[in-house]
Amino acid sequence: MAQPEKTPPKTVEKVPARKVFKYPSEEETFVRRIGSATLAHWNELPAELREKILVEAISVWDREYNTPQLAQKLDVFVKRYPGRLR
Repeated sequence: MAQPEKTPPKTVEKVPARKVFKYPSEEETFVRRIGSATLAHWNELPAELREKILVEAISVWDREYNTPQLAQKLDVFVKRYPGRLR
């Protein structure tokens, strides 16, 4: 009786772990200030960088993790006050 042909095991590519920026509550003021400073210069940023920031903002860690329709709300948020953004 012939031995069944053994196939080599499939290799699974290792997906690099995603870096998550977490901060203690006492440093939240710094995160808000950097976010505000970024928004102040939003229109000066290249479109590709703005898109990357929005994509990252959708998936970052946050204390208020359950925000329905977050992607749409972030998009509306950055467009809400065009006169206040440079």
